[in-house]
Amino acid sequence: KLSKQERTPPQRVWRVVPAVKRPQAPAWVIGSLVHEALAAWRFPNGVAPVGTGPSFEHWTEARAREYGITDARQLADALRRTRQILLRFRSHSLYDEMDGADRRLHEVPYSLSVDGRVESGIIDALYQREGSWTIVEFKTDRVRDRDELERLLVTEDYLAQAGRYVAAVERLLAQTPHLVLCLLNFAGCVRLYRP
Repeated sequence: KLSKQERTPPQRVWRVVPAVKRPQAPAWVIGSLVHEALAAWRFPNGVAPVGTGPSFEHWTEARAREYGITDARQLADALRRTRQILLRFRSHSLYDEMDGADRRLHEVPYSLSVDGRVESGIIDALYQREGSWTIVEFKTDRVRDRDELERLLVTEDYLAQAGRYVAAVERLLAQTPHLVLCLLNFAGCVRLYRP
């Protein structure tokens, strides 16, 4: 479904070596860095939870190195693109809504018995405001326009995945949550898709 270069590889030791003059960090590395930063609610320009350690820049570089990025130009690209996506999100109204939530949970694991089999998943974010729950599924795929988004939704199974998350929250919390697919890289902007 994803090109080989964009797919997140299994956990192991990697060293990503650039093969071009203007090397870029792989899309899966950027996606992983963004998701980790969102899970820790860690943002550039000093917006980070108290006691979270190094600056955003040092943290991002260290995490990128753990993903196998060793080339200085790829490290700079990983920092630039991760920073850009997170600052874009931080300037969106969804950031304010989540930041001011009564409860906010990140990387929420669940396991349920569904039709005699165990279904497990991890919800990117789940927050509660005024008694109502909202699931946010963050997507870092680069999407150029609405047509590309429609193709992506069909080919990547995002709506089915989100549907499973809604069903899980309904069973576990006995409430029907709102659902937001937060596209962090839609034509250089943040776009919310509410199925």
